[in-house]
Amino acid sequence: MKRSCTPLLPAVCLLCFTHCPIVLNQATAAPPEERQAVSSQSVPAQSVKQQAATIRQQKPKATPQQEKQIRALIEQLVFDESIDPKDKKALEKERDLCYDAYSKLFKYKELAFPVLVEHLDDERPSVYFRNHYLEHAVGDACYWNMLTQLEDRPDDYSRYGYSRIGRDGKSHPKPYWTSNAFAEAGGLKKWLIANQSLSFTEQQIKCLKWMLAAEKKIGAADAESYFVNILPLEIQILKRRQQLGHDVQSELKRLQQIKAQKLVNQIPVELLPEKKE
Repeated sequence: MKRSCTPLLPAVCLLCFTHCPIVLNQATAAPPEERQAVSSQSVPAQSVKQQAATIRQQKPKATPQQEKQIRALIEQLVFDESIDPKDKKALEKERDLCYDAYSKLFKYKELAFPVLVEHLDDERPSVYFRNHYLEHAVGDACYWNMLTQLEDRPDDYSRYGYSRIGRDGKSHPKPYWTSNAFAEAGGLKKWLIANQSLSFTEQQIKCLKWMLAAEKKIGAADAESYFVNILPLEIQILKRRQQLGHDVQSELKRLQQIKAQKLVNQIPVELLPEKKE
């Protein structure tokens, strides 16, 4: 997908850092009833698969009113290039409108995906939602919006920067800079089609598992690296599984305790550098 990359303005991008403010707030933007974890004690083990099947069969769809609102927000992503470059206030106001629309799209979660997919090739100008070296069309904004929601990275995962040191002592690009879970399917659109039978939460888990596998392949240079780059993903996966009614409470509690108390002796040895004789 080729797009013009002519700079619009020296904007402060929202996703230059590993986690942007919008991403950090997406949990609070979602309706509380949709994010409430299902107690593992209240769901019989035998009904977990049935519950997951019910969730998939009843995948929510946007109402006509919601779709209208979603489409309006996508139109709001369009940056007005006719604004006088010298009018700083007008430029800032226009940027804020784009950022506000991007943020509000999160609350619709998968309800917005069909319309966002429609606009993946939308060449109209927007603002930078990744960094100043990538493209910034409306289609790019739609892509990053869906990717960010599906990857579901926890707030305490990773640190700013392109690379990190692995268990081999060498520098490795962080997984999310060089690829993503959608690459093997040929892109986000094809991945969504291939995984349309999964619920939104199941799709998030699949993306998280891809990220976790990539991070484990790199390994950890030390204990702190494990606590930052691997353990948060393991905990996030269990939290999402808990939402689906899986009996993971004891394992989740164990991992949270390891993280809170920095229990180095509980780190899998295969993820750390080999001990020198």
